[in-house]
Amino acid sequence: MVEQIASGTVNGLAELTNIRDRASRERPNRIKYEGSLNASTLAKAEAMVPLFPEISHGDRIVDAGSGTGQVTEFVAREFRDATVIAQDLSHELMECAEENRALVHLSYGDAAVQNFPENSIRVKYYSTSGHEIESFGDEGHKMIDAVRSTLIELEPEGRIIIRDFAKPEREGPVYMQIQTDDGFNNVSEASVSGVIDYNLLSKKTLFQRFHQEFRGGNAFEYEIVTINGQEFIRLDAEWAHEFYLRKDYTDNWATEILEKYTYWTPSQAEEILKQTGYVNVHVWDDPNEYILTNRLRGKIGLYVMGGSGNLEQIDFPTTHMLVAGDKPRSSGVAKKDTTIDIAEKTIDYQKLLKTIDYDEEAQIVSIDEKTFSVDPGYKRIIGKKKAVYHLLGDPVLVLKTVRPESINTHNAFKAMLQTVSREKLLDEFQIPHLRIVDKDPEGPPYRWFTQEAVPQGSASAAELIATNKLSEIDIAQMAEYVNAFELRRKWQLDTNPFNWYRVPQADGTTKMVYVDGKIYRYDEAWEFRRVGLLQWLRPEYVSEENVAYSANIPKAHEYVALKEQWNNLDEEHVLWWKKYLSPVLQPQ
Repeated sequence: MVEQIASGTVNGLAELTNIRDRASRERPNRIKYEGSLNASTLAKAEAMVPLFPEISHGDRIVDAGSGTGQVTEFVAREFRDATVIAQDLSHELMECAEENRALVHLSYGDAAVQNFPENSIRVKYYSTSGHEIESFGDEGHKMIDAVRSTLIELEPEGRIIIRDFAKPEREGPVYMQIQTDDGFNNVSEASVSGVIDYNLLSKKTLFQRFHQEFRGGNAFEYEIVTINGQEFIRLDAEWAHEFYLRKDYTDNWATEILEKYTYWTPSQAEEILKQTGYVNVHVWDDPNEYILTNRLRGKIGLYVMGGSGNLEQIDFPTTHMLVAGDKPRSSGVAKKDTTIDIAEKTIDYQKLLKTIDYDEEAQIVSIDEKTFSVDPGYKRIIGKKKAVYHLLGDPVLVLKTVRPESINTHNAFKAMLQTVSREKLLDEFQIPHLRIVDKDPEGPPYRWFTQEAVPQGSASAAELIATNKLSEIDIAQMAEYVNAFELRRKWQLDTNPFNWYRVPQADGTTKMVYVDGKIYRYDEAWEFRRVGLLQWLRPEYVSEENVAYSANIPKAHEYVALKEQWNNLDEEHVLWWKKYLSPVLQPQ
């Protein structure tokens, strides 16, 4: 597994491959993340996160060539305990990242050179940024410089991860057939006031423009051939790959034409990392099925000349690859000493997950020899880290298990620990919560626990916020809970409004009750005033489109705006927070 690879175990690569393959299969079924990431960006994040090693409190993660920082924010949320840094050389993209910044730290710099102290980074990843680094440097050298610099920056057993376009392993010519004829063949017909609208060109003419414009023209050779009455373009596989991967990016053609998408074949990537000094190096094909299905198959044909003199169609080379390697242990450098929870020890999480089975037809959850009967009247809830089942019986209980398809399995198990092992803190601080009734006797790490169900007639805080029904009593109670925790600066509640419910009491009153139960170590980046307060003030952070049961994280500039406006805001619900939340914990 990923955690085992970090310590160099023999079977680590095979298990890591299993995790990668599983993550790829499950990717189409993943929930929409926050409504803020497009499919391409989310795919990048979900492809890489399963390859991360064990992350401990205070570890540093660097997104090299981070662009607008969207993937970086995803990673920061997945690895809450880490310091996550977005780094880019473009001032314009850094400005965009600042606009979008919620949890990450920004660092301007050239990702191809050393930017951080020796032995200081746990993970450094290049998310489809390597080809840009390579394109705008000395071709064939810039990314080699980058992986060398990264090796210096990584701590012992730290990891480099690269996701990028893959150069075809095939050498020599292929026969490419353009199978669509939409668009103008005449450039003048696709021009307005002498400016070409590349969206209007046929793909055949676009190929000609690619040959004429890429790097000043004539960067490669090709010839048009006719075989059995059909027209083909004969050229090296590398350049066919370069064309058909970019042929649909016509909206920003002027920019795309400056970049060469591919620079290493998978075998070259593996060899370069090994020669640089990395160990446990592995490379995976990571084909982009959307591109293959919607942009290539049926639109581009790829052939080679067979021994009989006839063309034989071949599959497209893999579009993308994933590369990972570790910095070796060093006798001269001690790995930093960190205090970690028991859930952070090296554990075969995949083996534990295989013990959890949900038979949807029989409505039975089985874990080892224990079975749970699920109430078919309730829909199974899939959160970011847990799966929740309503059980048959009296009193009504819910079963919570680790989410089987979590892309960050370690954190999913850690969330279970933060609920089960720290429940006593909720009692100590007198926080109303749904009590744990039973738990996995084999834990920690815990695979499951049963908990009191949310009583009938209750309403989630997210629903109350979205419908403007949050009351002064609700806010007074929440402020009391937040005050109790955050003034001590040792522990934090998860104030995600999806985790709190207004629950009717027998005496006719209501009480805000914590239904999740996680307790985090205090982290200034996650202070209530920075994250939770805006989630409780503004309905847009708890949009009904969010099916992950997790509120959106406010951007840093949104908190700055709130801080600047705080003293002048006089909306009723804002005045309630001012009244009950400790002044020390309010925006200031």
